[in-house]
Order: sequence, then structure tokens, then C-alpha cells
Amino acid sequence: MTPEKPELFLGLHVSKELAALIDSLPAEKRDLYIQPSGEYLSEVHHDNKRFIGKACGNKIDFEAIKQLETNIITMLNKIDPNLNESSLTLFPLIA
Repeated sequence: MTPEKPELFLGLHVSKELAALIDSLPAEKRDLYIQPSGEYLSEVHHDNKRFIGKACGNKIDFEAIKQLETNIITMLNKIDPNLNESSLTLFPLIA
């Protein structure tokens, strides 16, 4: 039996400042952009850090990563227009 491949996740590490902003948003605005599953952003914890981003299956090419990165930053800018662009991290989600 072949084990399932872990799903990849592309996300931005949530700084203390961004976490405070996200946590202070009214639930209806926060839930509009950050959802447990769906087409928008989701939140995961990896290596004891909080990330906001999107799952991207178990295989993704470079062009798709660039497009996904643009989409994530665009959505995060709707939450925090003063967000300094940082590099996103790609990592496997291990159940």
C-alpha cells in the first residue's frame, strides 16, 4: 500500500502584529477571508508557528506557486492594507 502524499500549504507566517489585527477583526470580516476550508485563506499551525495561506494539493509547479502567492498577498492586503510583503513559506501539511 502506498502512503498518501501530504498536501502542500503556501502561507505567510503571522507576526504578533498581524495576529493582533486578525484577532481584533469582527468575526464577519475575518470569516469572509479566513475559513477552515474553502476558496479563500485558511489558518494552520506548523512548527509551533501560525500561518495564513492556502493549501495547494500535493504537487504544484513554479508558475502556479507564483500565482497563488499573488492571490494570498492580495487577500491579506484586504485585511491589512499596510502589510509589508514578506516571503511566503511552502511546507507539507502532515496529519
